[in-house]
Amino acid sequence: MIVSAALPDGGTGLFLVDAADVSRAGYRTFDGQRGAQVTLDATPAEPLGEAVDASGAITNALVRISAGLCAEAVGAMDESLRLTTDYLKQRKQFGVTLSKFQTLTQRAADMYMSLELARSMGNYAAMSIADGELDPVIAARAKLQIGRSGRHIAQESIQLHGGIGVTAEYPIGHYAARLTAIEHTLGSSADQLRTLVGQLDSYEIATL
Repeated sequence: MIVSAALPDGGTGLFLVDAADVSRAGYRTFDGQRGAQVTLDATPAEPLGEAVDASGAITNALVRISAGLCAEAVGAMDESLRLTTDYLKQRKQFGVTLSKFQTLTQRAADMYMSLELARSMGNYAAMSIADGELDPVIAARAKLQIGRSGRHIAQESIQLHGGIGVTAEYPIGHYAARLTAIEHTLGSSADQLRTLVGQLDSYEIATL
């Protein structure tokens, strides 16, 4: 496996570690993915290439991973909205489908707006990478909107489904769990916002 560690002269290096030399405790994450707690105790390691500062390469990798998570989240939001609107068109209450209630359709419309905001920012992050611009600020912008939209759509999907939205046999709850996990992977929405706030000094202030 590849691990990062501080170099004696400063910076962060990448090292190869034999998986047989570490202890691992596997577990299931709350969104059903596989995870493990890895413990390294005086574990032998070899530099991955030259023992130089790899901070730039690590940042570039994190930007790419963040864009991938954004794309996954957009897919989960898209499917959550589809399932929710289908449910509103089929589920009946007081003799009519739920889609006849204006308040519920307005909430579904708000979900659509959140989805398109997320899709736009996800595309922005992906296109920036395709153009060779691996910018952590762009990644933070996209991840912040993805987190906000994902939380909104996940919560509304469950609410509009009612009790069925939290049953293990129905997919909505699983999409909600995955969207929550994505929001907190590589930094939460609050972390992304702090990254953006830290860049405010780099922008010119317009004067009238």
